[in-house]
Amino acid sequence: MKVPLPLRSKSLKKSRGHPSCSLSLLLLIAGVQFLVIGKPFPSLLMDSRSFFNLAEEEFVPEPHVSCEFNDTRSDFCELAGAIRVRGSTSEVFIVTPRRGTTAGDVVGANATWIAADATSWKMKPYTRKGESRIMNGITEFTLRLASASEAPACDVMHEDVPAVLYSNGGYCGNYYHDFNDNIIPLFITTRHLGREVQLLVTYKQAWWFGKYGEIVDGLTRHEVVDLDADARVHCYRSVTVGLRSHKDLSIDPRRAPNNVSMVDFKRFLMWRYGLPREHAIRTEEGDEERRKPRLLVVTRPSRRRFMNLEEIMAAAEDVGFEVTASDLMTPAKKPGDEIVKDDSGQARMAEASATVNAFDAMLAVHGSGLTNLVFLPMNAVVMQVVPLGRMEGLAMDEYGVPPRDMNMRYLQYNITAEESTLSELYPRSHPVFMDPGPIHKQSWSLVDEIYLGKQDVRLDIARFRPVLEKALKLLR
Repeated sequence: MKVPLPLRSKSLKKSRGHPSCSLSLLLLIAGVQFLVIGKPFPSLLMDSRSFFNLAEEEFVPEPHVSCEFNDTRSDFCELAGAIRVRGSTSEVFIVTPRRGTTAGDVVGANATWIAADATSWKMKPYTRKGESRIMNGITEFTLRLASASEAPACDVMHEDVPAVLYSNGGYCGNYYHDFNDNIIPLFITTRHLGREVQLLVTYKQAWWFGKYGEIVDGLTRHEVVDLDADARVHCYRSVTVGLRSHKDLSIDPRRAPNNVSMVDFKRFLMWRYGLPREHAIRTEEGDEERRKPRLLVVTRPSRRRFMNLEEIMAAAEDVGFEVTASDLMTPAKKPGDEIVKDDSGQARMAEASATVNAFDAMLAVHGSGLTNLVFLPMNAVVMQVVPLGRMEGLAMDEYGVPPRDMNMRYLQYNITAEESTLSELYPRSHPVFMDPGPIHKQSWSLVDEIYLGKQDVRLDIARFRPVLEKALKLLR
C-alpha cells in the first residue's frame, strides 16, 4: 500500500533549503536499482516515505538547545534544528544526526538543570511553576533526543515558521490570571516574531481563544494547533516549550526578547482594540471645572464590594472628578433594554477596553477588576483599596508595580478594621484582626476564605478624601 508523503503546512511561504529529491533523481536511482538488483521499479515509489526519511536523516542539523529551569515562575526551552512534536503522547523529539546523543552533547557539560548523560527530560509548560496544586493538573511533556530513525515520521512539515508550545489550563478563566499567566507571557515570548509563529496548545479552550481573539490574532497569523485533539506529528526548525514570565502583570525589559516592555504591551493593546487615547488628561490648577478628569470606580457583584459607593462617588465629584461606576463585564444594553448577548466574550472585551481607555483614573478594591488598568491611557492614576488581612505586599506586587511599569501613577489605600465588614463578624480581639500572620502560614485557602471571601469595605470618607485629592494633583 502506498504511504502518503508528509504534508507541507499551507500557512507557510516557499520552502527555503529543505532537503528534497527531484523526480529525475528518483527515476535514475530506481533504474539503477532495477538493473543491478532486479527489484521492481514500483517498489521504490511505494516506499517513498522511507526514502525521504533516510534523506532527511542524512541532512539532520546539529540541534541547539537552550533551557531555563532556574526561574521561579516558569521553565522554558528553546529548541532549534529538526524538531518533531507529537501531541497525542505529549512528546517533543529533538532529532540528532547520530544515535546516542546526550544532553551534555547539545547543551554542554555546565548545564545544571539536567544530567549530562540524560537523553530526555520533562517539562510542564505553564507559568505557575511554584504552585504544586495547580501544576499537578498541567500536562507534562517529555523532550527526547533521538535520531531520525528513532523519532516518529513527520505528518506536517512547517518549514518557515517557529512554534511555541504551552498550556491553556491552570487558572484559565480568572481575568487576572488570563493576562498574568497567559497573555503577557505569550506577548513576551512571541512578539519579536512579528506574528510569524504557530501556537501549539495543550488544554486548549475554545471560549478563551474566542474571548481574547483580538490579542491572539495580533501575536500569530497561523492557525492554533490543539495538541490534545491533533494526532499528527508536526515538524519545525524551531520550537519553544513553555512561556517566559517575569513578574506579576508586568515585564522586565532586560530579560525580554528585543527588550519589549509593558509600555510596548499597552501600545499593542491599543492597536488590537483600536483605543484612541495614549495619554490621560493634563489639567491646570483651577481649570478642573472646565476640564474635569474622569474617574472610573470598578465595582464588584460580591466579595470586597464598596458598601458606601454613593458616598465615595459624591466625595470624588466634590474633589473635582467626573465619576462613573461599572463592573465592566456586564453586557451593554441597547435601546429597548435588551441585553446584548455574546457567548465568546470578545464583544465585551472590546467594550470594556474602550470604556476604560476613556478615563483618566481608576479606583477599585483589590481583585481581578483592577486588571483592566492595562487599558488606561499613560499618565493615568490607579487607586487600589487594600482589604484587611496583611494583604499590602500582595496588592503592591499584583497591581502596584504594573502601573508604574506602564508610565502610570499609583496610589494605595490600606483600610482599617473599622472600614472592614469583618468587624461585624469577629470581635476586635480575634486573631483575624490582631495577628493575620498565622492564618497566612496555615494555608492560602483560609486567607482566601476570610480576607478575600467574607470581606467588604466601607470607606471612611474623611480618611480617604486626601487620596482622591492627591490623585487629582497627579493629573496636573
